[in-house]
Amino acid sequence: MLNKLMGWKLFNRGSVVLPSYANKLKEFREAVGGASSVLILTHDYPDPDCIASAYGLSELLSFWGVERSTISFGGFVGRAENRAMIRHINIPTLPFALVDTNDYDRIILVDCYPGRGNVSLPPHVHVHAVIDHHPNNPPADAPFFHDIRPGYGAASTIVTSYLLEAGCPISPNLATALYNGIKTDTGGILRDTVSDDIECYRRLFELMDYRLLSQIENPGRDMEFFRMIHRATEAAVCYENVGYTHVGAVSAPDSVAEMAEFFHSWEKLEWMICSGIFKNQVFFSMRSATDRLAWAQAERLAKRLGGSGGGHAKAAAGRIPIETDIATTLTKIESSIREIFGVKNIEAEPLL
Repeated sequence: MLNKLMGWKLFNRGSVVLPSYANKLKEFREAVGGASSVLILTHDYPDPDCIASAYGLSELLSFWGVERSTISFGGFVGRAENRAMIRHINIPTLPFALVDTNDYDRIILVDCYPGRGNVSLPPHVHVHAVIDHHPNNPPADAPFFHDIRPGYGAASTIVTSYLLEAGCPISPNLATALYNGIKTDTGGILRDTVSDDIECYRRLFELMDYRLLSQIENPGRDMEFFRMIHRATEAAVCYENVGYTHVGAVSAPDSVAEMAEFFHSWEKLEWMICSGIFKNQVFFSMRSATDRLAWAQAERLAKRLGGSGGGHAKAAAGRIPIETDIATTLTKIESSIREIFGVKNIEAEPLL
């Protein structure tokens, strides 16, 4: 249905040709078919894209007659907009600490990949399906269904396409969630998009609840948010076109991404990197204006210091363990940033 409506058959990105949604939807239904209970697991600190994708999959499963689906994640939702999204759309979630995986017939990972370090599922637990848009390469004999579309701006695009292909009704609440998922992960269609993202964005715009979206995008904020901006502003420096700031201890890792996004609007910058401390690790997030190798640079920075990282062409993130003390680790991070981005010999220019 969707391919006929939009004129899509195959998506070709360079040398990668992805199967049509009709074929993948059929395989996905076979992978989860016959289940009475399904666990839908996102990465530990979910953003709007994975929350919306999980919600969309739960609606699709219900449409197919699955009696029970549970959305879960190992961490928590910290950013005010993300909490508002769950609250106003009334998306039911369950902390992974309260989940017994043996209670479910099938397990689906969305917007994440098994073994990547950002999902709490134990290695011995079998996964039945993975839907993602990050650059992962499952082996040819992978023991699970997978639809991984690197280059796509959002997992919400894939899930929206599944819903349309399946003929599953999309309510205003669901459309609002999926629209917000695509919008936030692509920076309002300004980065890392393909034609499918734009088309789904347009179709969801016609279905969503605009007042509901406004409530999500304009939440009340606590004092810590403004204190964090103050700390980040005081610490911000740039090395020609590379910016860096450290916000100190944060109550949720997604705050680091929020600050990276905010400070990337500093008009002189090509790159912006932000770091913060959470649970004895340094979380970092980076943004690029035109370079399309953010995921590779995040991976490079994290691996150099014993951590893990990845992401998209213009937006990426990672985490680094604190070795001996925070000061030493932060010094190594800033030094590595200067080397990786070729500004080692450039004098720092403070924002203030």
